Amino acid sequence: MNRSFYALLISQTSMNLGFALYTMVVVLHLYNETGSTTISAMVTLISVLSRMVSGVFLPSVSDRFQLNQLLIFSQIAQVMLLSVLFILFQQPLDTVIIIFIFSLLAVISFFNGFFAPVKSTIVKAVVPEHSRVKANSLLSSVDQTFLFSGWTFGGVLLAFLGKQTTLVITICFLAVSVVSLFFIKMNRSTSIVTAEGMISRLTSGWKYLFQHEGLRVIVIMDVMETMVGSIWIGAVTLTFAKEALGKGEAWWGYINGGYYFGAILGGFLVFRFSKFLKGRLTILMLIGSAAFGLLTFSYGFVGHACLAVLLVILMGPSFQVRDLAQETMFQNSTDEKTLTRILAAKATLVQLIFIFSIIGIGALTDLIGVRLVYILSGGLMLLSSLYGFVHLYLHGKGLSLEGEAREMT
Repeated sequence: MNRSFYALLISQTSMNLGFALYTMVVVLHLYNETGSTTISAMVTLISVLSRMVSGVFLPSVSDRFQLNQLLIFSQIAQVMLLSVLFILFQQPLDTVIIIFIFSLLAVISFFNGFFAPVKSTIVKAVVPEHSRVKANSLLSSVDQTFLFSGWTFGGVLLAFLGKQTTLVITICFLAVSVVSLFFIKMNRSTSIVTAEGMISRLTSGWKYLFQHEGLRVIVIMDVMETMVGSIWIGAVTLTFAKEALGKGEAWWGYINGGYYFGAILGGFLVFRFSKFLKGRLTILMLIGSAAFGLLTFSYGFVGHACLAVLLVILMGPSFQVRDLAQETMFQNSTDEKTLTRILAAKATLVQLIFIFSIIGIGALTDLIGVRLVYILSGGLMLLSSLYGFVHLYLHGKGLSLEGEAREMT
């Protein structure tokens, strides 16, 4: 690992920790001032929608700037917008102020949506191929650890320091993230301006995503899993804790914390055994996907709260193995310029499906009950892993994703 990678690690950790605190501040402010759960819930919806738009727009600018400079610009913009938000929090809340707050949230989330696709491309650019699994796992495990701390202790900060002070802390975290980005050194070939038109830049990632046989299979798997991905949002997990387990909010918190703990554990396990993953990315991704589906399927039958927490802890490593192997496979699929475009296209598609999933899973839970929702979701995840096994492993379509990028045939 080199200095550029560790600078990216600090930037990602600071940015995501700040974003977690900022989300809690905004949700709490809107809920306290309006008493409306619906208005508070709009924060998540606006964030997802804005990130989706960001993914559509990103390919039009990603190859015109140094990627670290693009992140610097986007995060400076977020710092400035958060400062405006701080001022708005001092004003009496009325309809006009609410509209301004949601407008700011939309723009902040738009710029925040640049980070994940660009980050993965920077990892490919600054980390040698043989170290990418280790790099991805370290980024994920450290990030999950600090996110766990942020969501766990964010409430304590809000209770003792108040919204304004917590928002100032958020701005400080983003400032640290910006400063860290200045220490990332990248090859200037990643920012060569081409003669491509706007439409070509916007659509090239989508074309590559569905023309590449291996990536197309992974995307179809992702779509199938995202269709039921909202079973882990707060409203559904709380319903399961209360209706299926007969427990209250405390056990709801234990379940959420258990998953984060498992994700942290999984990230460090992948980091520790990263050499074992090299050359085995396809099969390990499929094993992780199948294990996650099986654990979700079993979770639907659980009646004991302690067993439920144990299962979600085990889900963490399963999902991390799947996710980190998949991310490395994407990085191995093409060059830096195209990688940003295909990751932006993938993020846009997944977020769009997730929005419909939130609506559909909520209605399905009311219709058939929360237990059956988890059982059916686990079944669909297992079907996804079976589809991937047939096409990526048996048909060999995952071979081109195991090593450095290869020319498409």
